[in-house]
Amino acid sequence: MNKTFKKITVVVQGPVQNYQERTHHEEGITQRCLDSIRTHLPDSKVILSTWPDQDMTNLDYDQLIINKDPGQNHDGFCHSNYRRQVLSTQAGLDAVTTPYAVKLRSDNFLTGNQFVTIQQQFTNTELNQKIFSEKVVVNSNLFRRSSHGHRVIMSPSDFFYYGRTDDLKLIWQQPVFNHHDFSQQLIQQAKKVAGTPFALEAEQTYCQIWLKNIAPNTTPLLKHRFDVNDDDIVTWERFLASNIIIADPKAMGLGLRKISQRKVKRVNEYSHIDWLKLYKKYCDNTIPINIDREQHQLELKRLIKLPLSKFAFKLRNRLPV
Repeated sequence: MNKTFKKITVVVQGPVQNYQERTHHEEGITQRCLDSIRTHLPDSKVILSTWPDQDMTNLDYDQLIINKDPGQNHDGFCHSNYRRQVLSTQAGLDAVTTPYAVKLRSDNFLTGNQFVTIQQQFTNTELNQKIFSEKVVVNSNLFRRSSHGHRVIMSPSDFFYYGRTDDLKLIWQQPVFNHHDFSQQLIQQAKKVAGTPFALEAEQTYCQIWLKNIAPNTTPLLKHRFDVNDDDIVTWERFLASNIIIADPKAMGLGLRKISQRKVKRVNEYSHIDWLKLYKKYCDNTIPINIDREQHQLELKRLIKLPLSKFAFKLRNRLPV
């Protein structure tokens, strides 16, 4: 029996099969997800939080939560399936009784458990920057650092979160969107850029809501995807350094659905070494950082591709060059 794993509950959230609006699930991916937890986190508890009328054949879980489907969002700001993801995650976390938890989408899986060790490796925080009791591990895949050559903030991946249960609840146990005192301002801002390349990424809408909810005095309300200045970037980076650990999927033990797999790192995403540089800058200037070949290649590609991407974006949208 592994005493560490016994302190962890994995909340697997989402559909376990395709449905009309979502047809890219791989056959058997949720069974693979649940089986991988048994392999790599033995003695942990598994909660499956999903929707009615799902095929549960051969699915191995300890607790099943069937949520009433709230349907797609029509609030003018949130991504269409925002409420579905929040509701299924909330319901799963509500049932967690262990001190640590994983939030895992039903279309991903585990290949290891390195994230458990990683979460305890970088404990330093910057003065007055600590929001969570311990750092939360988030995977780097789709954790955007830039978009169309422009720096962006508040665009973390929604695939995987691991940390103290109370910290994950701070992120996901939020009020209904329209109950936030800033919701109408976000809706009005979103209407001005709806249907344009300046509309927020789905991940930006998610993050802006939960981060504004728990850190209202330091979280800006983005008018559009690229609405960021140097001070905003520093504020975001300081938050990341003291509260989040961005880890690369393979190194942390996360398996990705096929449509999310990449042969090489995308230049617009954070890498773990990118995060380590922030941690060294703001939290612990004594840590050594080994810039490996992959990181060297990534940084070289950014020097070339990001300016070209920005230039092409301006040409396509007839913006001043």
